[in-house]
Amino acid sequence: MNTTDRDILRRCRFAPYRKGMGPKFYLTTWDTGRQDQRGQTIIGYRLLVTQAEYPSLYVVVFEAEDFAGSPMHADDSDECVRSLMTFLTLCPGDTDADYFENYTDDQRAFCAQHAEALSMYVMNRFGEER
Repeated sequence: MNTTDRDILRRCRFAPYRKGMGPKFYLTTWDTGRQDQRGQTIIGYRLLVTQAEYPSLYVVVFEAEDFAGSPMHADDSDECVRSLMTFLTLCPGDTDADYFENYTDDQRAFCAQHAEALSMYVMNRFGEER
């Protein structure tokens, strides 16, 4: 992705585990300069994870330019981040099985190991969807 600082909408750090007890997650969102059929900004995003024992080593869990938030919320709002993270933390059983059809092994491992904890952390930080 070719993003510049002026395209960045949000940078969020999520630490759902006690210090030293699990990974941290970093979400960056950016304006792609494109809109969907509703006129909503298509938002790019990258979710990185780092392990406590290797804090300078980042692994990309998700990266795409395919998210459009609600027209009721600003592209850089907490509500938009919460909405995006709701999709990124879905697990098998939460929705149709074909949603996970193209997931990589790393993404499946993320779902099994961290998605629920991260989802709860995001909900506690930004509140539940109304």
